[in-house]
Amino acid sequence: MITKKHIAVASSVLLTVSTMLGIPLKQYAQRVHHQVCIDEAYVPKKWTPHMSKVYAIAYMKAYYPEWNKYQHHMLMLLWGKESGWSYTADNPHSTAYGIAQVLGTKHGTPAPQQVARGLEYIVHRYGMPSIAWKHWRNHGWY
Repeated sequence: MITKKHIAVASSVLLTVSTMLGIPLKQYAQRVHHQVCIDEAYVPKKWTPHMSKVYAIAYMKAYYPEWNKYQHHMLMLLWGKESGWSYTADNPHSTAYGIAQVLGTKHGTPAPQQVARGLEYIVHRYGMPSIAWKHWRNHGWY
């Protein structure tokens, strides 16, 4: 019997392999994001930092097509410093949690939702990842 978990794991593997081969899967990022909003059980419980990075790139290509590879690289640096791309990263000195370390993120929030929320925060406050990264370098937070 194929379960949602099997589908999620297979989709994650497909996304990882296709990204390594350079095949863009914007539709996958959109589908995962939509599915997570409907049913959190769709997302694999074991979400690796690599999966987070691959998903973030696909999500940015789908929802922020004007951002180039430079912006993608700046996000990799920013969230690498913030959380090491761990969806369980916890800041003991604030309510920041997860990949993007956005304040008020609840423990257990699925990684795709953390990515989406983190990018929404960046767009709202800074406009793009490179400006958020510049602020982080100057202040140690964004």
